[in-house]
Amino acid sequence: MRKKNFWISTLAVLLTFSLLWGFSENRRAADFRIASENQNQRSFSDFVSNLDGLETNLAKSRVASTPLQQLYYLGQTSLQSEITVKDLSLLPAEEVGLAYVDQFLNQIGDFSWSLSQQIVKGDQPDSKQEETLAAMHDRLIDVNRKIQELAVNLQTNNIVWVDKPSPPWMPGVKTAAAASQAQEAGADEPSSLRASLEQLDASLQKLPPFTYSGQTDTHAVPEPLGLPDLKVKEEQAHQAAQEFIKSIGYQNTDLKLSATTSGVFEGYSFTAENISIDVCKRGGVITFFRDERPLGLQKLSAKQAAAKAVQTLQAMGWKSFIATAVEDFGGYIQMDAVYVQDNVRIYPDKIRLVVTKDNGQIIGYDATPYWLFHHQRTLKPQITAKQAKSKLRQDVQIKENGMAVISLPGYAEAFCYEYRVHKDGEDYLIYINAQDATEEKIQRIVITPRGEFLQ
Repeated sequence: MRKKNFWISTLAVLLTFSLLWGFSENRRAADFRIASENQNQRSFSDFVSNLDGLETNLAKSRVASTPLQQLYYLGQTSLQSEITVKDLSLLPAEEVGLAYVDQFLNQIGDFSWSLSQQIVKGDQPDSKQEETLAAMHDRLIDVNRKIQELAVNLQTNNIVWVDKPSPPWMPGVKTAAAASQAQEAGADEPSSLRASLEQLDASLQKLPPFTYSGQTDTHAVPEPLGLPDLKVKEEQAHQAAQEFIKSIGYQNTDLKLSATTSGVFEGYSFTAENISIDVCKRGGVITFFRDERPLGLQKLSAKQAAAKAVQTLQAMGWKSFIATAVEDFGGYIQMDAVYVQDNVRIYPDKIRLVVTKDNGQIIGYDATPYWLFHHQRTLKPQITAKQAKSKLRQDVQIKENGMAVISLPGYAEAFCYEYRVHKDGEDYLIYINAQDATEEKIQRIVITPRGEFLQ
């Protein structure tokens, strides 16, 4: 009897603890739901407000009559776009996110920024750009209207944030509450905020894309500018790959064809142990190489490894290249080797390299930027170096100067005077257009233990 009472007491204690634990967990879950609800409410409220402000600023930029007013409202549009995208990222959505809404808002900010930079240089938007801006505004008006309607429905119809999952015994079927709510709202109306946002996202997918020059547009050169015209077969590509790895220090390596590649740089992919190398059918050039071998003890500095890599390139026939943007990762460096034409640095025409610090060997090689953008350029400045220098502030100290071709949004290029200047304890790169003396770009140089970075 005593033993029986002991087990009954033990079970009673365990049951009590279980009930207390369940009550505590249920309360925590309720607190979490409330916190999540509040966070969603704040994020959506901010999104609605900033989206409306974005549409307003874009509308004002279209009716502004002076360059100063245009600059102000386009700048506000670009800033508001960035803020709105951040608000959107905090709203409940599937793992894939709201790609098209996000892309659309980013495009508005990007295009506004591009136009503002153009106006700064004294060029007003042309008719095609005005049409693009009008089309963006019309689409934004529609998106804003739908979001404002959703905000009203959220307050008046008590729409849930996320649809409840289907019961496990009835896959694909909504819960009674969700089904009832959907029936009241209408057959075609989503029953949750997330579903509404995803419906909006899907509707944007059906609309034609915008075409413009900017940072986030999808422009690209129709075909690589630097590839030779001749076509090579597998045997010729294999020979080119063997000669390449031999020129960078690999002996007795037998490469085997592993795959054929498609796309812009259609060609052949060869492998051997840790090595992979791609050869383009057009021209038989090496576009990519990588060796995943273990690294030995560091014997070279980052500067020595970069110099050795440039020597290797020169021995391979790449004679007009200099090392820039060297980043030190300890056992190896990453660097850009930039093409030089007539003492002008051609920054778009570069080869990205990975170089070991044990023996200075190139173990990573990506020449796709070079073959994509390389072409013979006419480099005749229309202004003198003295005229370009006069465009700089008087209180900056010039540390280096030269000439360069830089990339602009939309894959456009600018031939510039390049100045590395020092002011208030920091270094900057300033680019003055060699044709019309406009200030094309300013980059801040951030010095870290791994190297110099540009902002």
